[in-house]
Amino acid sequence: MCLTNLHFILRHELLLFEALREGLEEEMDRDMHVCVMGEDVGHYGGSYKVTKGLAEKYGDLRVLDTPIAENSFTGMGIGAAMTGLRPIVEGMNMGFLLLAFNQISNNCGMLHYTSGGQFTIPIVIRGPGGVGRQLGAEHSQCLESYFQSIPGIQMVACSTPYNAKGLMKAAIRSENPVILFEHVLLYNLKERILHWYGHWSCHDWLEANC
Repeated sequence: MCLTNLHFILRHELLLFEALREGLEEEMDRDMHVCVMGEDVGHYGGSYKVTKGLAEKYGDLRVLDTPIAENSFTGMGIGAAMTGLRPIVEGMNMGFLLLAFNQISNNCGMLHYTSGGQFTIPIVIRGPGGVGRQLGAEHSQCLESYFQSIPGIQMVACSTPYNAKGLMKAAIRSENPVILFEHVLLYNLKERILHWYGHWSCHDWLEANC
């Protein structure tokens, strides 16, 4: 990739959770197939406000509040990805996604291969994890090692507002299932965000930042 083909402008300062929201909102503006589902992601705006304001802007069908049933709405998201949508499934807490481990391991990661390449699964599974200041043990797990052993899954973890936004956008555009890990103690990290124009693929972003 030639970086001279991209035009950068300095943008406003954002907290990490705001950078995630901005990346998500830009992709929802760009592609009507992008949708969000999870517990309290709609009018409440998500447990850490990553989806705040999106239900009002895009409506209840693109920002879907679900019951407390991680296995069900994760499976629904995988099915939606198989049929052409680009869902972002939010786990209110990464520890809760253990309830959806069967769907993530036996469906999400494998369906592209077990179908002989007939299906792609462009889904993003994201949410907070890690020890927090006021969180109990069941809300404080880091589960990267659990998901690392699943074939077919891509895993990314954000560490700054800038790469949080970039990884969110790149994960949504990927044709592969991506799990995006967000540490709760980083949500209030603040940084100036560079805004880019033009095509920006997952490969481009990684080439420019790694």
